[in-house]
Amino acid sequence: MDEAEVARLGAGLALALPRGPHRGRVGEVRAASAGSSLELHDFRAYQPGDDLRQVDWNAVARTGDLILRVRQDEVSPRLEVVVDGSRSMALSASKEARAREVALLTTDVGARQGLSPALWVAGARAERVQGGACRSALRTSEFDARDDLSAALARLPPLRPCGVRVVVSDFLVEVDLGALCSRLSRGASALFLVQVLDAEDLDPSGGEGARLVDAESGAALEELLTEPVLAAYARRFAEHQRALRAAAQRARATLLTVSAADPLSALVAGPLRALFVPGGGA
Repeated sequence: MDEAEVARLGAGLALALPRGPHRGRVGEVRAASAGSSLELHDFRAYQPGDDLRQVDWNAVARTGDLILRVRQDEVSPRLEVVVDGSRSMALSASKEARAREVALLTTDVGARQGLSPALWVAGARAERVQGGACRSALRTSEFDARDDLSAALARLPPLRPCGVRVVVSDFLVEVDLGALCSRLSRGASALFLVQVLDAEDLDPSGGEGARLVDAESGAALEELLTEPVLAAYARRFAEHQRALRAAAQRARATLLTVSAADPLSALVAGPLRALFVPGGGA
């Protein structure tokens, strides 16, 4: 992880905070969940235990039913960064480095914007740190989980609602991608999925004796990487990416796919432009 490069790039950047009417403005991030602010979110039927002060008596008069006004939470800005700690993220030195650098850049830039960053590392041992401890955690955390991000989320402390959430992973998981993206987006004011892929993820090389191996379990998935096997992998990978894009769109998440072979500066200027924008003085 090149911390000097992260510091150089971060000095001129800001995070692209949500600006939609129900997602809040810069410095005033609102949740998609209900709360007690003055901004009306929705109406719903009364349920036992609800606050009677929120009853809309005009609606009661019209319908004869107890109807509640549901307000929208208004919260201080907050940033959550979730790093996939599975073994596949350390497939190569460059993939591991890019994942750490993207996470560090996000927490550094967010801290300068007053977003109170918190970092979750979904490794074999769940880890959650805040503020200045994010840097040291990214230096020392291990990508050692033998299961995927979906399973590792169960070991993490609960993600907090109302934050801007950035998830760094390769998202190469054999799970219901719609359910995974929905879970990651739950309660977030904005969700960015940063997919870090190695050259071997994008285009595995064949050759005499080469085998396709699951990075988490170590199990050989194919006997030999012959041309037909490589072609089948390419088809499955393309299908997976289409499904991931569709799942992200349904979850109102922004999917950013980057190549670990590119330096961080090129990623910031290219595929990560939707996350990092000019404005380090903000």
